[in-house]
Amino acid sequence: METNEAVFDAARPIAIHLRTPAGVKSVRVRFPTDEEWIDRQKKRKVIVKQLGRGVSETTIPDSQDADADLLAKIRVLEENAPDVDAFEAGRIIEQLSQADVDDVVQEGDAFRVTLRVLGGTVTHRLKMPSAKDVFDYRRGFARVLDLPYSRQELIINLAPAGTLFKKLLESSEGYAGEVPIIHQAVAVKAAIDALDGAFQETGDPN
Repeated sequence: METNEAVFDAARPIAIHLRTPAGVKSVRVRFPTDEEWIDRQKKRKVIVKQLGRGVSETTIPDSQDADADLLAKIRVLEENAPDVDAFEAGRIIEQLSQADVDDVVQEGDAFRVTLRVLGGTVTHRLKMPSAKDVFDYRRGFARVLDLPYSRQELIINLAPAGTLFKKLLESSEGYAGEVPIIHQAVAVKAAIDALDGAFQETGDPN
């Protein structure tokens, strides 16, 4: 789906409505900056534990603390504003970070990636990444540390995704301003996944 209408504007204040047992809480925020998204993601350390027989368990301990810290930075202070705990902060930040892949279509030597984000649908046309592009991106995007008891810690850095997005970008539609890095990261991963899928299909002898 293509549209020239701006459905996402990172400069526009946002009102998030949370349904809670005590009623609806309305919280006004600004959209986080790229630096704030990068910092939040680095704080959300991913723990992968191997359980055996090819089964693993993935958790993000204390993720609510990182979300509460981010919400404290972006919240618009208002008189009689409702209190929000760390778990509710997590729900707010998850809404702000929404970027779900609707479709990826190869168009010649490029991919058109359609995302559902807060406010509507946006599209990105990205040039096909080279093998070196993918290697550099993967090397910088995730840092893996081996821990005791068959565990690994993954620390995600969004900055390499932003660098590759800017290199590959041909056009973006649906934005009133700059594309936030939280969207860039999802679009880049979708394009790389599509490239990997096309390569596997081509290399399948059956």
